[in-house]
Amino acid sequence: MPSLTAQPKAILFDLDGTLVDTAPDLVGTLFDLLAEMGEAAPGFEQCRVHVSQGVRGLLGCSLGIRPGDDGYEPLRQRFLELYANRLARQSQLFPGVVELLDLIAAADIPWALATNKPERFTTPLLAQLGLMPASGIVLTPDHVGAGKPDPAMIHLAVNQLGMVAGDCWFVGDALQDITAGNLAGVVTAVAGWGYIPADEPISEWQADIHFSDIAGLLALARGWAA
Repeated sequence: MPSLTAQPKAILFDLDGTLVDTAPDLVGTLFDLLAEMGEAAPGFEQCRVHVSQGVRGLLGCSLGIRPGDDGYEPLRQRFLELYANRLARQSQLFPGVVELLDLIAAADIPWALATNKPERFTTPLLAQLGLMPASGIVLTPDHVGAGKPDPAMIHLAVNQLGMVAGDCWFVGDALQDITAGNLAGVVTAVAGWGYIPADEPISEWQADIHFSDIAGLLALARGWAA
């Protein structure tokens, strides 16, 4: 396990559930879809913990339908149509993220994004939130042809930053993030403030670091920027 006193040379972040709380708009889109269908909506919190799995997770938790099932693809497409119209209606940065990114910048640590959100949603969402890494590196499955847990995005981000994998951190709130980071050879950190079910066996994810809340990462960043 890496020493927490060792300052990373670069940090990669997941987006949904790590830097941005997109659950209000993603779950809101699900509720809009269910209303169109005449279906009752589950509770918000029941759906929130599935946000990191995208449309697949949200349709699965509400309708019990999975990729490959009859009717899944039309529902997925309709969900995406509805979501395009409310990308940042209620989505916002998690509390502490602005300070965190300011501290990272003050410490001269470049950061980048590696998200499974399609580029057609990622780019306008970042624009509306004013969230763009100074490195300019924002990677989606559209750039590499695969989403996490495939490590391709992490490999590409590390290469574009001109870094060695072991000197970089990847912070994310889902098993797919930690798996991708481990396969890419970076230091992996769990964003415990994200969309993680209370009974999730996080200890089995094999992450290098686990932050139960953003305060722990902020404390480290203040030390790096000092």
